[in-house]
Parts: sequence; C-alpha cells; structure tokens
Amino acid sequence: MMNKIKIVLLACAVPALVISCSNEIETHELTPVDKPYVLYADHTLDSLLFYSFDSWTATPQVDWLSIYGDSHTEIKNDNTKYFWTIHVSVKPNATGQTRKGSVLVQSYDYSYSSPVIQLGLLNLSHPDYIVDSWLDEKARIPEVAHYELIDSAHWTSDSICFTVENNWELAFEGEAPNWLSYDRMFGSSDEHYLVNLTLEKNTDRENERRATLRLTSGEVSNIITVRQLPAGKRKSNN
Repeated sequence: MMNKIKIVLLACAVPALVISCSNEIETHELTPVDKPYVLYADHTLDSLLFYSFDSWTATPQVDWLSIYGDSHTEIKNDNTKYFWTIHVSVKPNATGQTRKGSVLVQSYDYSYSSPVIQLGLLNLSHPDYIVDSWLDEKARIPEVAHYELIDSAHWTSDSICFTVENNWELAFEGEAPNWLSYDRMFGSSDEHYLVNLTLEKNTDRENERRATLRLTSGEVSNIITVRQLPAGKRKSNN
C-alpha cells in the first residue's frame, strides 16, 4: 500500500507551468512531505505537511479524524511557494485493533490522500507486543496484537516500560496473585515509566502460572499478561 501512496505523492510534486490569458506564467504544485504515520492508541494529534502555490482544502475521510484549526486556505496565486502544516485531531482508539484513515488534500488540479494509521496498542517498550494478525506484514504493522511477559521459574524480577499520553493506572484484572507484585500503580503523562515487578520463584515443575494486568491511559487500556514458566521448563530465547 505504501508504494502506491508514494507514487501518488510523487506525481503531485511535479510543478505545472500555466500561461494565463495575460501571458503571465503561473506555477502550480502540491508537494507532500513524508512523515511517520503510525500512531499509538492514545495519541490524539497528528499533522500533515506540504508545499503549495495555491488555495487548498483538507477533508478527513473517516469520522475519527478532524481538522484542528483551518481546513482550507484561500490564496491568490502569486507564484509564491508556501509551506503548510495542518493539525489533525485523532480520537483515541479503544477498539483493540489497528485502524486506517486518511485526509484528502486538494490544491489546484492536484490532490493526495495522506494516510493515518493508529494502532490499538499503547506505547510499551517492554514487553514487546506479540502479533496475532497483520495489517501489513511487509511494513511490520500489526492488525491485532497483545502484550505478554514470559519469565522463567527462577526469575524474581522483571519490569514494564512505557510512555503514554495521559495520566495512567496499572491494576490487576481480578484478584491479585500472591506470587506477583509491582511498585507503582499510577502516574502522569509525557514521561517514560519503568514499573518494577517482583515475582516469587515457581517451584511447581509442571504448571506455569499467569496473572493479568491492565494498563489504562485515558480512554484506552491494554492487557499485559505475565506468565511464569514451571520449574521444569526453561524460557526460550526465540
């Protein structure tokens, strides 16, 4: 999909020279600026960047995107190339899976569709997510994924690391287990957090044990499963 998008963007970037009735040469161009376009589930602001000589309009193509500020600008063509930044408001993604949207930008006879892809995941650096299904495997964009910590039976410590956009809370789902605890239950936004986990050794040689934590940021929450393997099984490095 990204290859097709890039072809469209490059096609828009070729300036057009038009001779008006008064024999003046007019230049027209719509040149998008590439940007990272994958957002986490609690991100609520994105931006579009482009160059244009002409008036433009920006129209969201899905209901979870909206233009923050001006959605159009009128310009009398004076052969001046302008750089524009459009701010896009994004609703939090509480669906649990990745979603795709776009904003259609039109200027003169040109248009391009700027993609917005928002994960159903919060931004955890540890553990990494495990993919259940792919939206675009080549681009490494999951459709559905989950977070899971897998610890060996003799491990007594681990951690959860994350950065979120809102005040956050971390809590057990259901009754708290007697073999697992953690040192921080809540915090504020815009910081990188490390929550330390303390585990008791699992002496059972046959059965692993599991606990479920829920990390909440604003309207979005993700489940984090903690698995501790039985004493008779080693953790795989694969």
